[in-house]
Amino acid sequence: MKRILFAPSRTAGLKLATLLIAAGCAVFSLHGEEGPTFSATVDRASVSLGDRVVVTYSARIPAGSTLTLDALVTPAPAEGARPPGGAVLEFESPAAPTLTKSKTGDSFEWSQTVALFPFSAGTVSVPGPHYTFEESSLGRKLDVRPPAVELTVASRLPPDQKPDEIAPKADKPVRIPAWPAKYWVALAAGVALAASLVAWLVSRRRGKTAAAEPAVPAIPPGEELRLALARLAAAAEGLGDDARDFYSELTHAVKRFLERATGDPVLEWTTFETVRRLRERGFEFPREAAFPDLLASADRVKFGKGAATREDARQALVRARVVLADVEARQRAEEEAEEKTQEAAGSGAAPKWRAAS
Repeated sequence: MKRILFAPSRTAGLKLATLLIAAGCAVFSLHGEEGPTFSATVDRASVSLGDRVVVTYSARIPAGSTLTLDALVTPAPAEGARPPGGAVLEFESPAAPTLTKSKTGDSFEWSQTVALFPFSAGTVSVPGPHYTFEESSLGRKLDVRPPAVELTVASRLPPDQKPDEIAPKADKPVRIPAWPAKYWVALAAGVALAASLVAWLVSRRRGKTAAAEPAVPAIPPGEELRLALARLAAAAEGLGDDARDFYSELTHAVKRFLERATGDPVLEWTTFETVRRLRERGFEFPREAAFPDLLASADRVKFGKGAATREDARQALVRARVVLADVEARQRAEEEAEEKTQEAAGSGAAPKWRAAS
């Protein structure tokens, strides 16, 4: 995928796509040359805000031809109704297309699935992606698009109720059972045994010169965050009603990564301070990361006792991975620039992003 475009609403192209959906198929052409016939299906047309939706695009193409995804398209938000993440549709990285031999003729059945998350309530039109259709035998290349599909997206808020009017969930009482006497006896015996073992080890090693062992290198910041996100991805699939622990670990892992990468005390900063100070340093994360919304969503669950679903958790993990990829790309670019500067002048300024030990 090369890029994600904003498509203007109520354009002639969108009207044409709507008419083609009603007909059940669409044939696209460029300068009078016909392209493949597309069909588009969606796994569910009625969803809630932030639900994961999978759209499958299919076409029959002749042998020796290719279809290459050029860009996914998200419609422009309505005036004054910009979603929190900034876009009406957020896309996952599309899976590779499948190509199977047709049972009739020499053509091939081509299909590709695209997963997305709608963040605007109401009727949302999902425009067809931009594809490049190429026939090597005829030496031609066309820009083609599948038909659009429509989603009915429902809000997660109660009807006629604003977000600031929703009462937080009540804390469940915590019951701490009394410890029996045999527990304290066993604990004292265990402590005494551990103290005896430590004293024996110290006396046994006293007088001996221990060979210095090389220190084990710390896990790089990026690898540490990847391991944490992999563990949290497994936890997200079994997420229950209380998601506070999940979001606490997620925000701690992201902020620890930023602290190790920048050398700044990010873990001591609030959400507002983190966003403001990183912007003051000239760093703006990609729109797909929705970095302020990532931290703010976690705060709503941790401190405001807001509800969170498995889909919400999956989307938070996607945004954390975008932050990781952006920071590592900055590190590589600055390291390469620093190497060129040192080769040319023999010295240079330290990069803004520093790899911590």
